[in-house]
Amino acid sequence: MGYVNVKELWYSLGCGPVLEDCLEPLSDDKGACHVVNIAMLNGEAHLYAIHMVCEPEYVLELEAVGTVEPQGVVEVQTETANDGVEAHVQADVEGQVEVEGEVEGHEDAEEDGVVESDNTDDDRDGYGDFGVFSMPKSMEQYKWEVGTYFLEKKDFIEAIKTYGVENGRKLKVYKNDKRRVRVKCSGAKGKCPWNAYCAYKTVEKTWQLRKIVDKHTCSREFNIRLMTSKWLSGRLEKTIKENPNINLYNIHNKVSKKWNIGVSPSTTCRAKTIAIKQIEGDFKEQYKRVYDYANELLRSNPGSTVKVHVEPNEETRIFKRLYVCLKACKDNFVSCRPIIGLDGSFLKGKYGGELLTAVARDGNDQMCPLAYAVVEVENEDNWGWFLELLIDDLGGVELSSKITYVSDQQKGLLPALQELLPGVEQRFSVRHIYANLRKRFPGQILKRLLWKAATSTHPQAWEATMREIKDVNPDAFKYLVTIPPRFWSRSRFTGQAICDTLVNNMSEAFNSVILHARGKPIITMMEEIRLYLMKRWATNRQKITTSESSLCPKIKNRFEKELQLTKYWIPSWSGLRIFEVRHTSMISEKYVVDIDKFECSCRKWTLTGIPCCHALAAMTFLNINGQDHVPHWFTKSTYQETYTPIIYPVNDPEIWEITSHPDVLPPPKRNKVAVFSKSDLSAHIGVFYKIRKKNNGVLDFKGDSKGTDCRRGDSCC
Repeated sequence: MGYVNVKELWYSLGCGPVLEDCLEPLSDDKGACHVVNIAMLNGEAHLYAIHMVCEPEYVLELEAVGTVEPQGVVEVQTETANDGVEAHVQADVEGQVEVEGEVEGHEDAEEDGVVESDNTDDDRDGYGDFGVFSMPKSMEQYKWEVGTYFLEKKDFIEAIKTYGVENGRKLKVYKNDKRRVRVKCSGAKGKCPWNAYCAYKTVEKTWQLRKIVDKHTCSREFNIRLMTSKWLSGRLEKTIKENPNINLYNIHNKVSKKWNIGVSPSTTCRAKTIAIKQIEGDFKEQYKRVYDYANELLRSNPGSTVKVHVEPNEETRIFKRLYVCLKACKDNFVSCRPIIGLDGSFLKGKYGGELLTAVARDGNDQMCPLAYAVVEVENEDNWGWFLELLIDDLGGVELSSKITYVSDQQKGLLPALQELLPGVEQRFSVRHIYANLRKRFPGQILKRLLWKAATSTHPQAWEATMREIKDVNPDAFKYLVTIPPRFWSRSRFTGQAICDTLVNNMSEAFNSVILHARGKPIITMMEEIRLYLMKRWATNRQKITTSESSLCPKIKNRFEKELQLTKYWIPSWSGLRIFEVRHTSMISEKYVVDIDKFECSCRKWTLTGIPCCHALAAMTFLNINGQDHVPHWFTKSTYQETYTPIIYPVNDPEIWEITSHPDVLPPPKRNKVAVFSKSDLSAHIGVFYKIRKKNNGVLDFKGDSKGTDCRRGDSCC
């Protein structure tokens, strides 16, 4: 090297002024190889020798001349006009290597020692011996390594924040500019030695961890400033996507338990707001690909009906409605009883809307979804559009007129249905009727009498029960009389539907299953519904194969219960296959059974299709197998036909075919206006008045995710 009597060798990376704490000792071949690797990676490396004072054999145009003090401190004087230092270093380490570099900036060195990385695996994904940082699942036990690369500065900042939060350390960024980031731990009253320095690499155009003192002398802290709303929002996105309606109280508890650090309600509120805004970007983007999704459904499930209705504008297309009826759903309705439940439910996403559904009943008396559609609002126009498409998919007006439709008196549904299918049989959910009745006339007596009237199978029994209701509450009687009994009482039902249901429970069950999906972006929601149907079809197709009975499981149980009740009934033969069936008490009711006509005067056989206990008693008298008189709708073979069609899977959006249709914009937001009655309004005013006196009119954080200022009526967090 041109020097004799060399006592010590030191090296630096050349990232700033040469001070004592920047130098590292060079004492063996391993260290020499490390210097060479750094020189090749960094573009430069500085070697310094501590030797006896003597004349060097040669000096290679060094602009910085240093003197060595007895303690081994190297002092350097620089002469430069552009605040830069050029150095040429020549070292003989297993061959000659020349390193020529340029120091473009200066940085004060740390006062503590430096931990070097000894990892020399050639398989690391990075530059030379150093890997590129990838965020692990947990930073709690993370070991920092000198030389680690970060593709961007924000990756390093994010890693520091995550490390500080998960370990409860008070890390603080002291310097942050275009070329460097310096972080220190301010714990233990600022005496904690932990610090890190990351600098920008001009050649590789990446950031590299140059120094790290990975040792803490401080204790875990509870209040961490690194827990910002922006950082927290990134951790809440998955939670909010899965549960868009999660309130702030649950978020606060979840954050506190997961990281064991303090977080204020305002930080939680802002974090949720930021996360929702990030997610809502997906809502808008998915509307753009509605046509692509429709095309993919038709490709994967040919024969399906998928209709996209947009409102044309000058240059854009605004989403209005989307209808889906898969081919497998069309085919299986042939094996279902002629009864369909219609219902609508609110969508809880950013742009709102409603989901209209049509659900049938399979042979096992379970739901069998047929079609579903997304519309802006539930009204006569949208119901008419939905029903027109549904009628076409079911085989036309002639076949659809023989179907019974059950609903909850949705807005616009009744006039739309009567316009398209005049005189069609309809039913209202008694549960919905009672919900409206209870608001005006509460009481358990009226509830019992209402259900008694609804379950009556003869007009005479219905009239007797209505007289009881009139005696209890004349106003309630007047309210119920305005609803024709053919909509809600079995006494006026025909046997067309082969079902005596009084509620729209099939639609309600389907809505409860897809409840979590109704708050997601439109394509995500539609895909979750299709995926649920696909798995349900496959499960039911496989499950029925294990049944040994010729009847479906639920129908068999119902049949056996009726069979057990025959012990209370005595059949008396009249002739042919006509019987008079009396109760064993001989003083109670009696019914007439005609086996050939599949009729019993109790009307249960007519309404349900399953022989009642009176009919089974008569069949037992003639040694007739009652199962032979159960309609084919309830048999195992028919159930298998129902779920024979396959709902086929759909590809990932990344490989969907791009259609020529223009991008679709989401519908405009509709403002929901709350309508209160006088009693409701007075109740609300009273509640808010009490809260206002208690805590300035803002709802308690633990009670609701939002409060309301009584004086302005505005929402706040």
